[in-house]
Amino acid sequence: MDGTVETLHLQSKLLDHEFDLHVYIPPNYHENFSYNLIITGDGQDFFKLGKVDQKIEHFILEDSGPETIVVGVPYPRVAMRRKWYAPDGEHTNDYLRFIKEELLPMLENKYNLNQDPDSRLLMGDSLSASLALMACLTYPDTFQRAVLFSPYVDDQLKTMVTESNSLHSLKMYHQFGSDEREVKATDGRVLDFIEMNESLHELFANKLQSYDYKKIDQGNHTWFTWGPLLPEALEFHWL
Repeated sequence: MDGTVETLHLQSKLLDHEFDLHVYIPPNYHENFSYNLIITGDGQDFFKLGKVDQKIEHFILEDSGPETIVVGVPYPRVAMRRKWYAPDGEHTNDYLRFIKEELLPMLENKYNLNQDPDSRLLMGDSLSASLALMACLTYPDTFQRAVLFSPYVDDQLKTMVTESNSLHSLKMYHQFGSDEREVKATDGRVLDFIEMNESLHELFANKLQSYDYKKIDQGNHTWFTWGPLLPEALEFHWL
């Protein structure tokens, strides 16, 4: 790989937490050139398990995709994912503000990023996919593109989608697996992600500007399913 992955420190006042961000910088980065931006929740998983840095580099060099910086925002421990990412999480509103008011301004100050919302892509899996969608619904003038791998969907999130006046401007890549009927959550519950995602699809259908939706045959709720889909997701959004 010719690009580099560096660690960037960010102290969040909103979340009272210091992040060690994973940042992929493309080959031949130059401050005079403006770059697209990907922000991933579950950042360590997207880099370690999804190999997002390798896949975005192939996308740039082999597929003529746009020059893109990828930022992975890690979670300190599994229990924090629910507090930060879930629609009813204790600190979810603070986390959404963190993305808009602390993370994005810091990145724009450090790197030369395109300012068009169309050049920003949020990626997430499971709860972090729910968060990516909520960020687009909360700040549609800032984030309009998302990759949703098997998002967790509850009544609160469905209400947000139903009441949104900005669905027409959003572009979503939405995938889940056929083997997600019984998924054991970190809190011990067994959840039906197929029903969740089919209900979300019904709310999305014919309302989004651009929408890719499918159920992956034999796909499950792990990176064995999500990882191979990353190239397709990038192609959908930027080719």
